[in-house]
Amino acid sequence: MLRKLCVIALLLLSQSIVGAQATIRSADCAAQPPATVASCGYVILPQDYANPSDGRVEIYYTQIHSPGDNPDPLVYLVGGPGSSGTQLLPVSFDKYLHAFAEERDIIVIDQRGTGLSNPPLYCREALFRLGDILESTHDEHAKLLLDILGDCHRRLSMRGVQFDTFHSANNARDVVNVLLALGYERWNLVGVSYGTRLALAMMRDYPQFLRSVILDSVYPPQADIYMDAYYSGERALDVLFDACVASPSCKSRYPNLRAVFYGLYDQLNEMPMLAEYQPPDSRRLTIEISGYRLYDWVFSWLYEVDAIRLIPKLVFELARGRTRTIAPMGALFEQSMVTLSLGMHYTVQCQEEYGSAQRDYARLLAAHPHLRGFLAYPVEGQATLPQLCDLWGAAARPDSVNQAVHSDVPALLLSGNYDPITPPEYADIASRTLSGAYRFVLPHVAHAVLRSDDCAVDIAVTFISQPLVEPDSSCIERTQPMRFR
Repeated sequence: MLRKLCVIALLLLSQSIVGAQATIRSADCAAQPPATVASCGYVILPQDYANPSDGRVEIYYTQIHSPGDNPDPLVYLVGGPGSSGTQLLPVSFDKYLHAFAEERDIIVIDQRGTGLSNPPLYCREALFRLGDILESTHDEHAKLLLDILGDCHRRLSMRGVQFDTFHSANNARDVVNVLLALGYERWNLVGVSYGTRLALAMMRDYPQFLRSVILDSVYPPQADIYMDAYYSGERALDVLFDACVASPSCKSRYPNLRAVFYGLYDQLNEMPMLAEYQPPDSRRLTIEISGYRLYDWVFSWLYEVDAIRLIPKLVFELARGRTRTIAPMGALFEQSMVTLSLGMHYTVQCQEEYGSAQRDYARLLAAHPHLRGFLAYPVEGQATLPQLCDLWGAAARPDSVNQAVHSDVPALLLSGNYDPITPPEYADIASRTLSGAYRFVLPHVAHAVLRSDDCAVDIAVTFISQPLVEPDSSCIERTQPMRFR
């Protein structure tokens, strides 16, 4: 009798979430991995759940069918916010999602505002002005991006986008509705970066549907990522410099890397270097490499293991006046911004992150005085971020969205020691209120751990098979140190 009541309660709750609000429409699969069987389509949902008749969103999904018979799929939540699950699926499946696909279905969702979901919140204005962005000086950079994003916001506003409806709580509700519409009653999550914040929101709001959760590169809601990024970036740089000293070959080829990097940073801020760059199908550009731009590039390269291996070499080449390799790598990083749904990114961040804390920049500068000028360089910097969020105009979310998530859902938390944006400390913070959490730091990788480390994949596969048992992590001790080029 009790089991019957529980089933009835679950059905009623499911109906209250999805009810008659969801409609499924099949579509072609845009990114089906080779040798898989997949179904794709759209689940059509309210743009504003409080006013279901006031506009719709179409959430694109890919359902990769497993030859196994496990009823609970693995749901892949990408980061950003603003990344596309469809766009990242081929690489992510090849790197690690395939390890789960024999046993259970894999569900990939383009979150509202991203990828093939409608309406898209991409800023094509940034794509059209990439040349201007790349050729901007360090004094012009933030203002130019603010102007471009302002043009984007005006265009999206004219299309009737309700910015206040694009946030993590609605993202989480969309995911639940998609899975229920596809006929699943329970599932597992793997979230990466912002995808972990989304997964944590689901642990808070919809724990009854969750069998287990993998949080890769943890972004807890109570963190202040805009302030922490400066401290986290410096921490990751220290990890890099110390690793180079500990490597006989790196220490020999790139002596005093820390001093060379910060000396070059100061030198280039006094007298920037000019580099020629020819993008495909575009005019030849002249890129000004200031110390601020160099710092921004290196920060971005700390996300990826293959890029980290090159950082000492690139720094020393630039110190010798050579730009042939570093300029294209830096330009590719800046060009990658257009693959992100910038409208979705800033809509979420301005509602949930911008107003979440009073930022103590004085304390930051006391600890890291060389960052004083850098605070004005990125669009998310001290001077420009308030202007950007005022322009965006989406109302701040309730304070509760930035509070710690308390949950007993089994959770695996993975961090990379080189990660410059979601450091291992973030997993420590999140795990304090997750009673079923297992936490591991992979010492020689950075952001998006599962994509970079086979040991992490082995731990995750073991965990998802028995989420109530701490997984064997002995492979961590056998991982190899960073090999610099």
